[in-house]
Amino acid sequence: MKDRVRLAALLGNPGPEYERTRHNIGFMLADLAASRLAPGERWRDWKGLGLYVAFELGGEHCFLLKPQTYMNLSGQAVQSLGGFYKIPPAAILAGYDDLALPFGRLRLRKDGSAGSHNGMASVISAVGPACPRLRMGIGPRPAHIEGKNFVLSKFSKEEGGRLPEFLDLACDALIAAFRDGVETAMNRYNHDGDKSVH
Repeated sequence: MKDRVRLAALLGNPGPEYERTRHNIGFMLADLAASRLAPGERWRDWKGLGLYVAFELGGEHCFLLKPQTYMNLSGQAVQSLGGFYKIPPAAILAGYDDLALPFGRLRLRKDGSAGSHNGMASVISAVGPACPRLRMGIGPRPAHIEGKNFVLSKFSKEEGGRLPEFLDLACDALIAAFRDGVETAMNRYNHDGDKSVH
């Protein structure tokens, strides 16, 4: 299937101070996806740029990647691993937090702009805009909190209670993109442009 994903780059920041923050929902998804797609495999270093897990699916080598360069330079790891394995941009999916979507809502797209997300901007700069993306809503941002402070804050107690279900939904969408292709995953998990957990 020509639009099947082979590499999912799930974005976040390394370091314990960033764990369980809104900006690191991509890393949370990566860990869940690894447990389902490559059970028993451990994260390995990729040239000091990221951590990856490899697995076989449909006769192809596939990868999950957690860039370790901090968000603004995420594209370096994506370009390095994707280029080494000759994975075209259309088979590289980026997963990341999105302030423009309310918490619990997903949106899969085949291409497009980075919006205000610096990590996605880095990925587009590295591999071009033709890579699909899985946006995971973390909004809305309270008016009195700056965006950069909000994304680095922890989830609220109410959000934390809904987070496992949200991550399960995102993982289902990600696995569908690997197994069935981006178009099929979009049709299954986008309803009028989005899918959400209430």
